[in-house]
Amino acid sequence: MPLTSPALQIHSSSCSGSSLEQSGLQWQPRSALLPSCRLHIQRDAVRLRRRCLLGVVPAGILGGLLNCTLSAANNVAKPDGWAGKATPFQDLGLGFLELVQSDGGDPPTTVYAPGRRIVAVGDLHGDLEQTRRALRLAGVLSIEDQDHWVGGSTLQVLVQVGDLLDRGDDEIAIMSLLRYLSQQAGTKGGAVFQVNGNHETMNVAEDFRFVSPGGFEEAEMFVEYCEEEHAGDWEAALMEWRVASRERKAKRIQSLSAWLPVWNFWKMQKGVTARTLLFSPGGPLAKELARNGVVLKVNDWLFAHGGVLPHHVEYGLERMNREVSQWMRGERNNQGKPAQMPFIATRGFDSIVWSRFYSRETFDRPDEQIKACAVLVAALDAAGANGLVVGHTPQIAGANCECRGRIWRIDVGMSSGVLKADPEVLEILGNQARVIRGKLNGLHIDDDMIVNQSNGAYV
Repeated sequence: MPLTSPALQIHSSSCSGSSLEQSGLQWQPRSALLPSCRLHIQRDAVRLRRRCLLGVVPAGILGGLLNCTLSAANNVAKPDGWAGKATPFQDLGLGFLELVQSDGGDPPTTVYAPGRRIVAVGDLHGDLEQTRRALRLAGVLSIEDQDHWVGGSTLQVLVQVGDLLDRGDDEIAIMSLLRYLSQQAGTKGGAVFQVNGNHETMNVAEDFRFVSPGGFEEAEMFVEYCEEEHAGDWEAALMEWRVASRERKAKRIQSLSAWLPVWNFWKMQKGVTARTLLFSPGGPLAKELARNGVVLKVNDWLFAHGGVLPHHVEYGLERMNREVSQWMRGERNNQGKPAQMPFIATRGFDSIVWSRFYSRETFDRPDEQIKACAVLVAALDAAGANGLVVGHTPQIAGANCECRGRIWRIDVGMSSGVLKADPEVLEILGNQARVIRGKLNGLHIDDDMIVNQSNGAYV
């Protein structure tokens, strides 16, 4: 039976009791302690360096070292004993929302928040400064440098559409900031949601091709910080990392030469080993990502990184979220084998995190755009939604919509690792959406882009 709150309800797809414990309704279990994480980094880094120096490195020095390091790092032993503690929705302050969620700690797929302001933010790619600019533009982050949630007065819902990772040096700090804001928002009638993008799934699959040198270094520093300051408590370390990372980086001399393997094999090996430990299935930050699905429906709006196609809906959006989350958590499937990376969600040009079907800024022929809009309408009708918000493909001209306002493309390449464009966010109020654009001297609401979703009319 539904769990009631003064404003809304929380549902589970298989609830039968009258309490959280009876219904089995729980938030994603949080990773807690991993003993001796630094010991594993040091031990395996020694083994990695030995293998590389014994002639494993082929002709391409940098690429060869990275391949050698990745190959060995994939075999890092991950001790048992990730003593997670399930946290009910009330502890996260989500009582004002109605969530339709399955048992087992899987991420929510459907959220009802009638009358709430929804703000959507595109790809962040490891740029903490631009992330803060975007969140301030969205009206959810304080202007002063204390990272306070300020969206409570209007009961706002923030949705970030994926690709926190890669191309920048502050990926874990961004994860920390969003977790910190989520905790605050929950106490003030708001909420923060994320969907995973292709760069999140790539990192969990240990595909580090787009990790910056600073990204490897941040992983190493985070592991050290976790051990030195929090005795291996990943949860506590993550909550504080958004501040601690700045202090730790200030103490280190960062230069490109420090990352060239000719001078510093050891540093590269430690960074790759740390990242593998953190992000591979069952790792603490992989479990953090597993709290998010690859698609989310808030009221009548779908949010995904790449795009939702009719065959995704037919497969089952909740099923897709559940399977991706199980894989990230390093769990076993019904056959007792390790859960596999779901192809339909995470691989292939038409998977939900990789698709660019709706994101082209221009079409070669008018009939291509007509076809894309027809497919979109079919997918939305099947999902019971009226609009879709995606990231993934940078829009050179800025955030925009197509198909009479039923698809919004909000990746503007704001990260310094992409285009370093001015941030833009999407604001949704009921059936209307509009772009808020960042400017050096303030913000600009693009009145020409306000669209009434119900009939596609510009207002």
